[in-house]
Amino acid sequence: MFREPLPVGFWHQGALGDFVLFTPVLDAFQEMFPHVPLFLWTMPAYKDLLYGKPYRDGLASCDEPFWRSLFVDDIWASIPVPNPLLQCQAFFWVGQKRALPIVDRLKKRLARPVYWLRSFPDEQTDVDVSVTEFLVHQMASLGFTVPKHRPKLAADPHVVKDVVAWLGRQNLPSRGYGVVHMGSGGIGKVWPTSRWRSLFQVTSGFFGAPMVLLMGPADKRLMPYVDAFSTTWGWPVYESGDLKKLTALLSGAGFYLGVDSGVSHVAAAMAVPSLVIFGRSNPAVWAPQGNHVHIYLDSWTPQDVFGEGKDCAGKVSAHLLQCLHKVMGI
Repeated sequence: MFREPLPVGFWHQGALGDFVLFTPVLDAFQEMFPHVPLFLWTMPAYKDLLYGKPYRDGLASCDEPFWRSLFVDDIWASIPVPNPLLQCQAFFWVGQKRALPIVDRLKKRLARPVYWLRSFPDEQTDVDVSVTEFLVHQMASLGFTVPKHRPKLAADPHVVKDVVAWLGRQNLPSRGYGVVHMGSGGIGKVWPTSRWRSLFQVTSGFFGAPMVLLMGPADKRLMPYVDAFSTTWGWPVYESGDLKKLTALLSGAGFYLGVDSGVSHVAAAMAVPSLVIFGRSNPAVWAPQGNHVHIYLDSWTPQDVFGEGKDCAGKVSAHLLQCLHKVMGI
């Protein structure tokens, strides 16, 4: 199908978890066509997730002037097409239906096939399949049957050394510690802080395991609670928005606990035994992938997150503890 070693391009502007669930498509495509270079236009920060991937050096920003111009009626037809895009023998735009007019404009600018992949299913009308499987099915319907993969990420060993040095300063081992990330880009996905507190109390701080509390750029509202838990249990807080450092920290983790977030997808893709708490989102579609991932379903409202709702009381079920025991290996 792609006999010449001319590049194939992909465009993806999704959030972190969406992107992690998309990477198996790139991995499978590269496996099928190892001599075909891949150009990937996405969020520049995602390059830090792709250590060891052959297509890492082909990543560029999805916010370049040409891409922005496609959304502007007066200039989309005249702005010069970037040279890397001109080299592509085919192009895949990964997005939702609202992007179809933009895809049509791109087809008019490029003298080569342009395909649209819907980035994730509509939970009201589509079947309950994972985002990755949904993308693979679409590739097959377009005539590109690629093998099914799960997300798989690796850490940069040079950055791992820096994280190990930080762990040593916290009197923590270089491997086998637990990582807790309470936050998410959507505040309604955050498990109520009272329930986190109850879990920590019931388990006596994860049964005495060495722990790290992880904080990202989207977690500022949780900082007072994280600080309080850090003081109570003596757990250090690792603050970073750097994805290289995130993968480095997770590469040595013995287990991970989080919610429906991009970080949870990264942990799963790093093969860390994980317990991920879901509320309103459909785990059949959005759950991190892997047999080492355990999903715990709970129910709460956004008002419950910070103790302002009617159902924010701490709850630690036997099933939750069973899931925790599995990921901790006890």
